[in-house]
Amino acid sequence: MSFVAAPPAQDAPPIGDAVAGDGWWPALSITTFRAAIDVPTAVSPRRVAEALLGGFISVDRELAAWRAVQVAAGVTRLQDVPGDDNRNLGGEPRLVVLWRRAVHAYAAADLAESQNDISATNDGRARNEERAAGADEQLRTATVAIRDFLGRRRSRVRLQ
Repeated sequence: MSFVAAPPAQDAPPIGDAVAGDGWWPALSITTFRAAIDVPTAVSPRRVAEALLGGFISVDRELAAWRAVQVAAGVTRLQDVPGDDNRNLGGEPRLVVLWRRAVHAYAAADLAESQNDISATNDGRARNEERAAGADEQLRTATVAIRDFLGRRRSRVRLQ
């Protein structure tokens, strides 16, 4: 009988704080996201980075047509979009603030939906229900941020 030992599994490389954008969209900080959304320390930096990437993708898809217009006009970065809609607020361009808010909200919804307790107790079920409600709230926040970004009304009501 012979025994062949497999080499030890390689650990994934450490993850930095920045989740890079594509040049048009700015990079995001895992630390800033954790502080803004109050992400538990039990959630790994790699999982947070994955949630932020998912948020990037969701917001990029929703703003693709708007971005195409900006790129056609020669704008190369979100920070450089001209006009009063992108004036500085809190030291950052308004559109960057709204974009980050939308990405953070999508990422927070992703984490809330996927970080369930495995406890079968009533307390565990109650915590899972609270997280699911939190995910819905975060998705609403993302929608509001995107509508604000695009200059659209937040809701439409038609009374008859």
